Amino acid sequence: MMHELQSGNRQDNRHDPHSTGGAAEAVSDTDTTSATTAAGASTDAAATTSEYANDTAPTTTTDADDTTATATTSAASHIHFPLRQAATVIVCIGALASLWYARTVYNTHTGTSFWLFWVALALALGVWAAAIWFHWWRVLPNAARIPIGIVLCVALCGFGVSQAAIISHMRDEGDRNLDYIIVLGAQVHQGSPSLVLRYRLDKAAEYLRANPNTMCIVSGGQGPNEPYAEARGMADYLEHDAGIDASRIIEEPDSTTTVENLRNSRAIIDNAGRFGDGSGGDAAEPSIGIVTNDFHVFRSLHIAHDQGYTDVQGIAAGSPRDMLLNNMVRESFAEAKYLIKR
Repeated sequence: MMHELQSGNRQDNRHDPHSTGGAAEAVSDTDTTSATTAAGASTDAAATTSEYANDTAPTTTTDADDTTATATTSAASHIHFPLRQAATVIVCIGALASLWYARTVYNTHTGTSFWLFWVALALALGVWAAAIWFHWWRVLPNAARIPIGIVLCVALCGFGVSQAAIISHMRDEGDRNLDYIIVLGAQVHQGSPSLVLRYRLDKAAEYLRANPNTMCIVSGGQGPNEPYAEARGMADYLEHDAGIDASRIIEEPDSTTTVENLRNSRAIIDNAGRFGDGSGGDAAEPSIGIVTNDFHVFRSLHIAHDQGYTDVQGIAAGSPRDMLLNNMVRESFAEAKYLIKR
């Protein structure tokens, strides 16, 4: 009986919440539940934190990217603006320099109107400066940009080639003991040749003194702003100022262009019949030198070859250094005009 009571008490104690064993079990159950709840809460908190971090991170990155892009754009604009400003200033300076040079050329009274080219260039540079500043080039459609670009490239290449050809003959000296030299005319003033013409005549006199058997043809007619034919003034200068014997000087007073200079002078040479091979046989082609300013030699030789000269050489005289740029540019246009008209 005692064993049964003890056994029953033990069973009852096991289910009694006030018993020590039941309390332990309750505490154990409570701890388990709390741990589970805490673990769940921690898991939810971690998930919530992760979701918040995931939601927040892209926004922060995007803002940083936007800030970086804005900074880059701002820096690019700050870099681009000074370059455009500097280019505009440089082109404007070129325009002002062209105007100044136009005035300088005009004041030399060369008898030509090429000084207007520098005025036109100044206007063109002014338009270019405005186009750079206001982005006019971007406004043009591709149908206009491409032809304009092609024309400008062709013009610049042609100008460069012609300048190279001019420079290649600026130091021509000519062989010794030529049969003839032809001095091409330029403007004469009352009582004296122009500065450009004086360079040619001094070079001719130098050659004639060094080669006493060479004959000289001075070629040039009378222009509307000249007191007499250029040939007359040239002959007077060679005879009275340079000391060349008048018997060695032949005047050709009818030509008004370089083409006519060389055509009429060639006719005089052919009619003179002075040249030969020295043995009384058939006449040989005469050796001829063309005396003109350094910038003019190339075009003169080009024209001479077209006129039938076969044994012809250039003899380059000097020229005023302050007008060299004007004269070289003018020669490029004159060469282009000759190629078109011939």
